[in-house]
Amino acid sequence: MSICALGDSIFAGYLVGGKSLINNLNENGFDIDNYGINGLTSEELLFALDNLIPYDKYIIHIGLNDFLNGKSVETVFKNIERIVKKLKNLGGEIYVISPYLLSSENVDDALNYFMSFKSINLKIKEFNEVLKENAHNNFKIISFYDYSVENNIGHDLIDGIHPNIKLHIELSKIVEEVLNGHIW
Repeated sequence: MSICALGDSIFAGYLVGGKSLINNLNENGFDIDNYGINGLTSEELLFALDNLIPYDKYIIHIGLNDFLNGKSVETVFKNIERIVKKLKNLGGEIYVISPYLLSSENVDDALNYFMSFKSINLKIKEFNEVLKENAHNNFKIISFYDYSVENNIGHDLIDGIHPNIKLHIELSKIVEEVLNGHIW
């Protein structure tokens, strides 16, 4: 089974030396081509798909950078719809991951002054709801948002955004359960 991971710095393993949740999945026996790129937005991902080869499964984590750059939920979701349409033409199952809540717990005052984690988290919550309402047969959703609501992950976000190694391992378990068919 061929699996493709398309995403941002969370998939790239930023701040943890590339030891992302995708890396953990590969260590647990999956064979995933990881195309995680630091700073990637949904629009950039949309244009990057033109030369992608077909896979059996696609895992997408995108949207955080859009929200950090002031993009609306509507804009990001429209890009997700176009991404899903392109991937559907290639065949295979599509899993879209909704981002987890960000936290100012490990962030210094200077960054908190320039960034409103509260407004970004409101967008993340809305995005999770929109994904759930629209998943149907086009894609399946993996909700990191729900996980972050149920578990206090703030202390595991190195800079308020990026997971530490412990959280990457926890997130990989969620994705692994879905890929193995234990959820959904």
